[in-house]
Amino acid sequence: MSKVQDYDEKGFGGLNQPMEVPEGHDQVHHDVTKKDDEAAAFLAEVANRPDAEEVLSPLTPQESKKLIRKIDWIMVPLLGVAMMMGSVDKVALATAAVMGLREDTHLVGQQYSWTSSIIYFGAIAAILPSLMLMQRLPPHIYISTNVTIWGIITLCLPACKNFAGLMVARFMLGVFESVIFAGLGLIVSMWWTREEQSYRTAIIFSTASSITNGLLAVAAWNYKGTAISRWQLLFLLVGAITFAWSLLMWAFLPANPTKARWLTLRQRVAATTRMQDNHTGMENKIFKLNQFKEAFIDPKTWFYFFINVMLNIPNGGLVGFNSIVVKSLGFTTQTTLFLGILTGVMSWMSSLFWGWVAVKTKQRHLSAMASCVLPLIGTILLYKLPRDKVALLYLYLGYMYWGPYIVMMASMYANTGGHTKKLTVYALGYMGYCVGNIIGPQTFLTKQAPLYVGGVIAMLTCYSLALVTIGFYYLYLKKLNIRKAKEYEANRAQLESEDQLLSDWQDLTDLQNPRFVYAI
Repeated sequence: MSKVQDYDEKGFGGLNQPMEVPEGHDQVHHDVTKKDDEAAAFLAEVANRPDAEEVLSPLTPQESKKLIRKIDWIMVPLLGVAMMMGSVDKVALATAAVMGLREDTHLVGQQYSWTSSIIYFGAIAAILPSLMLMQRLPPHIYISTNVTIWGIITLCLPACKNFAGLMVARFMLGVFESVIFAGLGLIVSMWWTREEQSYRTAIIFSTASSITNGLLAVAAWNYKGTAISRWQLLFLLVGAITFAWSLLMWAFLPANPTKARWLTLRQRVAATTRMQDNHTGMENKIFKLNQFKEAFIDPKTWFYFFINVMLNIPNGGLVGFNSIVVKSLGFTTQTTLFLGILTGVMSWMSSLFWGWVAVKTKQRHLSAMASCVLPLIGTILLYKLPRDKVALLYLYLGYMYWGPYIVMMASMYANTGGHTKKLTVYALGYMGYCVGNIIGPQTFLTKQAPLYVGGVIAMLTCYSLALVTIGFYYLYLKKLNIRKAKEYEANRAQLESEDQLLSDWQDLTDLQNPRFVYAI
């Protein structure tokens, strides 16, 4: 029987038949235009074309490499630079603090800490409604719009003259930047397989923001004019680059692989079907209440949340106070700005290395646990040894926190199925990131300068707790896989008689899909 005949008789891999799922899970029926994943509708449409057999035929190894290379060269820069610029303005605040921002805006006491934290309150307020909108609207348009708006807000930051103005502008930045972590994570899960996601996540969610911020800060510091302050010029540069990049996103970012204009039809089919084994789906426009509820009662969600809190309390403290701490070690302002570049290099190298280790060893969570050790050691040294210029080395070890965070993000993408559930879990995971970044700057008390003992103790505690919690999460996933294997064995005859596409493209959650295996 030809491939086309097989699709015609079964309704694309049996997708026109009701779904049988294990006892205890919701019954899901097929409606390819509404309930199923966008990929199902696209593939069903292709199957009815006169040239379906040719279009659906597998790519050669050379064609596959070319496809992945094209996806990488277009999607990674589009997402990576957007992500970077969404982080640059956070890092730039700490740099601006040593360039005159605190004096020009008359900040006193803990007011600077609150200008660092407030952006995350805006993000928490907006993240769930923002991702629900992203599900209803074309995701590429929604994300591009948000990038445009936060670029404009960043351009307005130099106009802030006091604490109140900074707080309003930073809150609004948080509202429009809230979509970036979870939204780009959703796009990563659409384009790359579970094996590919760890390394791409490390590249896209890099800390190149610190590198970019350092270079822009050095350029602004060498500004000799008097029309504006140097910190104001820094934010103007950041805002202009963000706005310009958003225009490229409008031009080239597709909603999902089925709609990528820069891929041929056959490449779009291949880019879609190669995601089948992820068992996480691609995109669905229907909000599913059962998936929303499942996200809240699934213990994995809360593992993600609390691990993100623990890993980002140090992040919030280091990002908000790094420049201030480094300058207190006796460095000049310009040297402090240059040294800020190295923090980004250390963080990014950490994420790339541990992302690579996770892929090579196929042990994501053991890799994440191991990656907590170096920042933990750096924090211990920072706490116990004299705070002189050598302490800069300990501080850089602390900046290797980004490795475990990136590995755990890739775990979240790989181990969550169902479009509404993915949106909800990503949102709650991002809230954990925000909560950590709210708490972090508050542990660095102005009255404790320049040692900031409270902040260092908070970092020490959080790295230790994160290491232990990731270990418990690893054991929990192993337990889930044992349960999944038993369920599969009990329903083997029925499951093997069905076409696997029946479950893979019916927008099932990881708990609903009997074929889902958790990546540990």
